[in-house]
Amino acid sequence: MSEEQEKKPKIDLKARLGRKAIAAPVGGPAIPPPVGIPAPVAFSGPGGDAPVPGAPKVDGSDPYAAVEAAQAPARAVEQQSIKIEMSDEVMEAQAKTKKNYLIFGAVGALVGALVGFAWGGGSARGEQHEHAIAGAGQLVQEVDAANIKVTELSDVLKSIFKSLQNNKYPEAEVSKLAELDVPFEGSNLNGKGIGNFNKTALGLLLKYANAAEAVNDEKDQIRRILNHQKKRINGYLSQKKDPAIRWAVFVTSGPKGPWAQMQPLPEPFVVKSDKKVKDKDGKESDYDWPAEFKIKEGKKVHDLKRYKKGDPLSGSSPVIIPVAPETEAKVCSNDAMSKLRGKVMAIQKHLRGDQTPGREREGLVTIGEKLLEALKKIELAGAG
Repeated sequence: MSEEQEKKPKIDLKARLGRKAIAAPVGGPAIPPPVGIPAPVAFSGPGGDAPVPGAPKVDGSDPYAAVEAAQAPARAVEQQSIKIEMSDEVMEAQAKTKKNYLIFGAVGALVGALVGFAWGGGSARGEQHEHAIAGAGQLVQEVDAANIKVTELSDVLKSIFKSLQNNKYPEAEVSKLAELDVPFEGSNLNGKGIGNFNKTALGLLLKYANAAEAVNDEKDQIRRILNHQKKRINGYLSQKKDPAIRWAVFVTSGPKGPWAQMQPLPEPFVVKSDKKVKDKDGKESDYDWPAEFKIKEGKKVHDLKRYKKGDPLSGSSPVIIPVAPETEAKVCSNDAMSKLRGKVMAIQKHLRGDQTPGREREGLVTIGEKLLEALKKIELAGAG
C-alpha cells in the first residue's frame, strides 16, 4: 500500500450519517429513527409514484452525480387492505354455489391441459393421452356408482309421495333420505385428465356434476321439512282420514252489527267417532262434541259454551261455533305441505327432466346414462 493511501483519512460513515446503524428485530415493533433525523413521510399521487416531499435533487448535468445515503428518499410501504361489502343475496348465492368452484377449477385445468397438449412434445402428448384414458376409467366407476344412488333416491321419493297420498307419514323414507347422497360433484373431475376428453364427454361431465349437486340440495330440504314439520304434516294427514275440528268462531257485537271472531280451540276434537265415551260419573254414552271450552285471554281463562240453538248474542258471554274442517284449508293453508309439494316437484325435474315447452331440459337419470356411454368410448379407444 502506498504512503498516500496510508495517509488518506478514513471516512467514518456512521459519523457522517449522524446516526447509528440499528437492526430492526424480526417480527418486532418498528424502532423510531434517532433524534435529529425526521422520519420519512410517504406520499403518493394518483398514480402512486409521486415524489416524496424534501427528496434531494440530482444534478442532471453530471452523469456521475450520486446521492448520499443520508439524502436518499425514503418511502413508507404499507399494506393496503381492501374492504369488500357484499349483500345478503350475494352471500346466499355464494353459499348455494360453493361446490361449483370445483367445477370452474376443473375447467381451468382443462384449459391448461389443452395449452400443454398444443405446446408439448410427442412424449408429453402421449403421457396426457394415457392419463386421460385412465381418468375415463375411474370416472366410469364413479358415475356408475352415482347412477345407482340416483335410482335409489328416485324410488324413495316415489315411496314418500305414495305414503302422503295414503295419509301416512313416511317415517322409514325420511331415515333413508339422510343416508342417500348422489356421490358426485366438481371434485370428481380433478386429476382425471379431462382436458383431453372430447367436447361431448366434457359437456356431459359438467352437466352431471351440477345436476347431482342440485338433487342433493333439494333432497336435504325435503328431509328438513319432513323432520321439522312432522307434527303439522301429521295433523294435515289426519284431517283426511279422521277430520278434527281445530277452529271455531264466536259472535259479538261489531261497529255496524254482529260479527264473528276466529278462535283456535285449545284441544281439537274429531267430527265423529264410533267409540263410546264416559262422563264424569263413569257412565258410557255415544260420542258427542264437547259442551264447554276453556279459552285463554292473557292470564284470564273463560269458560265458553258450545252454541246449539237460538240467538248467539242472547247470553251474557259468547258461545263457541265449531268450524267445518274441510273449510279450514281455504282460509288457513298448510305451509308445510305446500313447501313439501314444491320441493318434491323440483327434485323430480332434476331427476327426470322437464318437458315443459320452452323449458325442456334433461334430468340427471338421462344425463348419467349418456355420460357413462361417452366415458366408456374413451376408455375402449385407449384399450384398442
